Amino acid sequence: MLRKTGLAGWAAAALWLPLTVASEENDNIALTVNDVIEQTGVLSPKGQWSLDTSLTYTQNSSNKVSVVGYTVLPTLIVGRIEVSDADRVTMTLGLTARYGLTNATELEFRLPYVYRNDQVAVRPIQDGSQDNNVINTTTSGGGLGDLELAVRHQFNFDTTPYWIGGLRVKSNTGRSPYDVSIDTATNTLNDVPTGSGFWSVEPSLTMLYPSDPAVLFASVGYIYNFEDSVSIDSTSANVALGDTISIGAGMGFAVNPDLSFSLGISHKTILKSTVNGQSADDAKLLQLDSFTFGINHRLNERSSLNISAQAGLTEDTPDFQLTLRVPYYF
Repeated sequence: MLRKTGLAGWAAAALWLPLTVASEENDNIALTVNDVIEQTGVLSPKGQWSLDTSLTYTQNSSNKVSVVGYTVLPTLIVGRIEVSDADRVTMTLGLTARYGLTNATELEFRLPYVYRNDQVAVRPIQDGSQDNNVINTTTSGGGLGDLELAVRHQFNFDTTPYWIGGLRVKSNTGRSPYDVSIDTATNTLNDVPTGSGFWSVEPSLTMLYPSDPAVLFASVGYIYNFEDSVSIDSTSANVALGDTISIGAGMGFAVNPDLSFSLGISHKTILKSTVNGQSADDAKLLQLDSFTFGINHRLNERSSLNISAQAGLTEDTPDFQLTLRVPYYF
């Protein structure tokens, strides 16, 4: 199903679509790529409920060196140097309920719980100091993430490729980064945010093309973030997070009627954020590219097990993401 999981979720969404789908018939649930090839409906049938439980592990690390000064020789720097090393781990438990309004239209509600552990080591800016004064900070905690509501519609059944349109609304129920105080000594947050702090809406379009024994898929989406008033350094400001343009494509391959795997690649461009209508001078576009490999195995007639691993290909993308999903159709 087309859905998100945190900052890299859209990429995984495109991969899950051909692996966990429901047919038009209430007694015939499609759980693998082989089922998609044989059936035409890819959303929950009319009047049918499903519950999707997922657990996502995300790891991201960064090493930065900031220099304020000038170079006398290629190996001699006069000025101030700051070195930081950050390792961030995020665990997201998601419960997703889906209901078929009609055989072509599906409604979805997602409830996430987010736990984060951030470890940051910083050597503060100093002038000519020979001391190795490294400050290590560990911040951990969890809480409710951003609730999501989505609706999807399959436009055609009799011809291929199949086209599915979607509209997702994300709330701001998670703890916002702007609601967390900052430690000025290390420039790190004193608590972990569990949400973006902003409402957003995401229209999307997905294409599925069955080609026995594979299913080709491609998706495009756009996330629009609504501007909101937040407090920055005890001053109220109107902040608009940068919108996101998403594209992705891949293939699901049926090994046998019960086992399938998928390969996919996705790209995100995050536009510049603005404060009071203006972008900072050092603001830049973020380019997120990732590669995903997934395996799906049918457990029984109404459930399957899906495991997917995602590797970041660019600096701004999370280094590694592992997702375990178990959908169940009632």
